[in-house]
Amino acid sequence: MPSPSLALRAARNISETLSLPKSSFPARASAADLLRYQQRCADDLYAWQWATRSPSKNGDFVLHDGPPYANGAVHVGHALNKILKDLILRSQLQRGRRVHYRPGWDCHGLPIELKALQQARAPATASNAAAALQDAPKKEALAAEHAASHLSASEIRRRARALAAETIERQKESFRGWGVMGDWERPYKTMDREFEVRQLGVFRDMVRKGLVSRQHRPVHWSPSSKTALAEAELEYDEGHECTAAFVKLPFVKLPEALSGMMGLEGVSALVWTTTPWTLPANQAVAVKDDLEYSVVRLCDEHLIIAKDRLDHVASHLPPDSPKMEVVLASIPGAKLAGGICYNLFQQTESPVLVGDFVTATSGTGLVHIAPGHGMEDYQLCQKANIGTILAPVDEEGKLTADAFPSKPSALAGLDAQTQGVNACLEILANQVLASHKFTHKNPIDWRTKQPVITRATAQWFADVSAIQDRAKASLEYVSFTPESGKTRLASFLSGRSQWCISRQRAWGVPIPALYHRDTGEACVTDESIEHIIEILGQRGTDTWFEEGEDDIWLHPGLEKGKWLRGKDTMDVWFDSGTTWTTLDQRPGQPVSDVCVEGTDQHRGWFQSSLLTHVSVQGEKAMAPYGAVITHGFILDADGKKMSKSLGNVIAPEHVVDGTLLPPIKARKQRGKKKDDQADDKPKYDSMGPDALRLWVASSDYTSDVAMAVPVLQEVQQALQKYRVTLKWLLGCLADYQPASHNHISKDLHFADQAVLYRLSQNSAAIYETYGSYEFHRGVKLINNFFNNDLSAFYFEICKDGMYTGSAAVRERTQVVLAAILAEVSRWLGPVVPHLVEETREFMPEQLRDLQQHPLKQVWQQPSREETGEMEVALQDFRELSAAVKLAQEEARRGGDLKNGLNCEVVVRGAGIPPRIREWHARGELATMLVVSEAEVDEGGESSVKPAWRYEQSVRSEASDAPRYTVVVLPPVGEKCIRCWRSTAPDNETPCGRCQQVLAEQAN
Repeated sequence: MPSPSLALRAARNISETLSLPKSSFPARASAADLLRYQQRCADDLYAWQWATRSPSKNGDFVLHDGPPYANGAVHVGHALNKILKDLILRSQLQRGRRVHYRPGWDCHGLPIELKALQQARAPATASNAAAALQDAPKKEALAAEHAASHLSASEIRRRARALAAETIERQKESFRGWGVMGDWERPYKTMDREFEVRQLGVFRDMVRKGLVSRQHRPVHWSPSSKTALAEAELEYDEGHECTAAFVKLPFVKLPEALSGMMGLEGVSALVWTTTPWTLPANQAVAVKDDLEYSVVRLCDEHLIIAKDRLDHVASHLPPDSPKMEVVLASIPGAKLAGGICYNLFQQTESPVLVGDFVTATSGTGLVHIAPGHGMEDYQLCQKANIGTILAPVDEEGKLTADAFPSKPSALAGLDAQTQGVNACLEILANQVLASHKFTHKNPIDWRTKQPVITRATAQWFADVSAIQDRAKASLEYVSFTPESGKTRLASFLSGRSQWCISRQRAWGVPIPALYHRDTGEACVTDESIEHIIEILGQRGTDTWFEEGEDDIWLHPGLEKGKWLRGKDTMDVWFDSGTTWTTLDQRPGQPVSDVCVEGTDQHRGWFQSSLLTHVSVQGEKAMAPYGAVITHGFILDADGKKMSKSLGNVIAPEHVVDGTLLPPIKARKQRGKKKDDQADDKPKYDSMGPDALRLWVASSDYTSDVAMAVPVLQEVQQALQKYRVTLKWLLGCLADYQPASHNHISKDLHFADQAVLYRLSQNSAAIYETYGSYEFHRGVKLINNFFNNDLSAFYFEICKDGMYTGSAAVRERTQVVLAAILAEVSRWLGPVVPHLVEETREFMPEQLRDLQQHPLKQVWQQPSREETGEMEVALQDFRELSAAVKLAQEEARRGGDLKNGLNCEVVVRGAGIPPRIREWHARGELATMLVVSEAEVDEGGESSVKPAWRYEQSVRSEASDAPRYTVVVLPPVGEKCIRCWRSTAPDNETPCGRCQQVLAEQAN
């Protein structure tokens, strides 16, 4: 055998005899490289699976995209939504499914129209559209609308379309940059002609079924936006302040139960209102039939008040006011019905009606009824056959001349909610008992943040009540994550009877209605709608808003010159609610397997999608989705929800480029003074789009998600851990020869077997978490495996053999490392696909040929058979290792030990587990404990007294009695110049093991 000294002489230094990891895997991927990886792991991967895979027996896995709004730059809320969808798609792709994901955009509506109006004085070029992406304050937006009021509907639509198109391209670029795969070359857009025609087809089908009608009834109205709003377009101001008033409505006819009472003169119903501006529209007074009311005398007049509200009313009287005297202690509300009060503004009569909604928990127990300004008021008056509905407020929220017909100028033109309140109370004067400031919850326009009123106008409504039961029944076959989403969605459905689907805007899909010039009658017959849809399909919806003849829209049978096009557009929730029409029908299955949106969409898109889908089906209706997944909102570092209005929104690119984290500390350059260093600009640790993806995957999206520096630092550390680990694995496998290593599996040591066991157990658990879309649990398992099973256990044990061991040791370890690399790549594939793609790029060719691409291979469900023997063995090792580490730590504190390798361990005692003896007998114990030598001694103490010793007992859990003792001692040998284990005869001669390896190398 050649002398090991030959190998030493041939090497320039001892390190050349070591088998150190060799990999060109970089510390960071360059921007150009990331683009290549993104193309491969997203666009190419999506195309590949469509070209190579066939649908499973259940068909393709379809994730239907709830469309983001094409209005502004993306924020981290978009990232949470889009990346979560991508994680779901990739997890299904791993399971062998062909996935279908067609991204889409919601393109119509007020916010886009307002931004288009801001460009009134400049051409609608791409650069102007880009500039308009930055949100203007609401007041500026409204001023811009008024300034541009001269624009035609066609011009507004042209500008809005350009703005939406520009926004879509910018948002698309961001989404694709995050590695979100999908059919990006063929997205659906609600402003596309094909989509609009399908949407109009749904409207036509609903008209056929009698679900659509035009009614003059109260709706949520935004004076600041001058349009009706849906419930989903409302936000609520918890601290809205208004002027509330106690107002006397005099009886012109007393109820029969009171008409015979002697001396009962000057009687008024005392009402309390937080909207005094609605008093001109009063048409009735409501009482509760089973409430007890009292008649009280105050000065020379009588008031009717709920018995339980007397003290409350008295508390609002002026301090010098006389006390109320009870004249009639109790009369049931049912006996007050039939009385008639007087409306001073209209000089009309207002009957007293019984209303179930009246309570004695607020106000006076009598409610002022203005059916033009309240839905409950409207329904009560409809029931009482009060047909004419007053709503003397215009589209800007200003009182009209109809508010006070006898003196039109007294109220006309006043802002109802401000000037109108004061003016109404002044006109009533003697009828106002008291007024006061009152703070309560009030709806506001989600866009302008200004108060919303209830105002009766002629609008188009979808009759939700007719399909409500079918819609709720269809939810029985839908799974919800979290499960509470089902109750939440069903609750919103139950609380809704009519859906106002018309809007008074230019930018939207037109409601295909014609109106008679003379009578105002609306024509929405099946034949008329079909004819209009046919023309719009040929020419586009912009044609509807162009100046020109109305007769081209008339089907045969309508008299020419007598009909006009309507100008109402559809609610944008109807637009997005019909996006299911972009999907193929699947008999017996929902059109999509899953939908994923924010929790606010229970009252928005989830609901509108369900209603439109159910409305066009038969009695056994099916929901348009098989599963509904909702995620929470994004919270800032202070726990506040991120929103544009608060100015705490974070741009995703700041996560990607690392600028949200503290800058990297500059390294001192040798030979250069600080003043000589050219670039003093702060540098940031850019981790690429995978940092954003890992943040999403690490988050429990079922509740609100935090975006703060500490959270991102944890994400960065985890991502860096993955990268360093993968680089080390690649380096160790650089010379791996798979073909010659197939026989090695039977020779594995305990550490090898243990890590493969843990690998298998984790793989099964991670597979399950991905299947249930609990990615945060999967990421936690991954991180624990990397930190504990790999870094703290297996890598610590195997590094010595990989660097300094024989070829046989290295080959055995490489078999295990190759298995680890393959499996963790599968785990990381959905979460950090760019890193996995990059790892594939730098993988040794022979290994790349052996292992299928982790992003393309089908991940079969791993078995999860727990081996009791292995679990017990692992527990034995953990107890032994923990005791050794504690003893070593004491030795370090005592100044006797620096490197944990530079010691000997002796295990003594009668209760030593058999496995420890077995590991010792096989020569594995010292390697497993990462020490120079390890012995098992069941006898007594040695007669030789060491220079120092530290010991720890391993105790029984049952009795707390010592089972065995671990003793850490100074090593017997000297430090080996090659492997650094203290087993050499002297400081210049390699240890016996290294001599054998050197001889092997020299051979």
